[in-house]
Amino acid sequence: MTPFGIRKMIKSMLKEMLGGGASKSTAPQAPERPRWPVRFELPDGTNYEVEAKEHDSLVLASGRGPRPISTGCADGTCATCQVIVLEGGDQLTPADDHEAKTKADNGIDPTRRLGCQTGVLGPGVVVKIINVLGEELAE
Repeated sequence: MTPFGIRKMIKSMLKEMLGGGASKSTAPQAPERPRWPVRFELPDGTNYEVEAKEHDSLVLASGRGPRPISTGCADGTCATCQVIVLEGGDQLTPADDHEAKTKADNGIDPTRRLGCQTGVLGPGVVVKIINVLGEELAE
């Protein structure tokens, strides 16, 4: 018997042992996360809107648009992704101690949020991007 024939026989036996071989497509799927529009205002006054899934970070959501939020680290310590929340602050995840420390360490206004640490929880969010990916950083 060829290796292919042995593999086919083992696969068939496993299917029988596991109750007919339920396929991955019949496995229960996680429910789809709710989605809401988020509007991003840019430094030049233009804006764009994207759809964010519940708990998507502002950085992730902005990446669905033409001019995303700039980032500089992978752990929320650089504050490059700071944004100003214009509307819907109650529809965002609360700031934690790590975010507060990062803002303090980098001299960032404590009322601003870090886009990488801020998740969307509901509708009505409007934020102003301070630093746009690929553009000169704001001072």
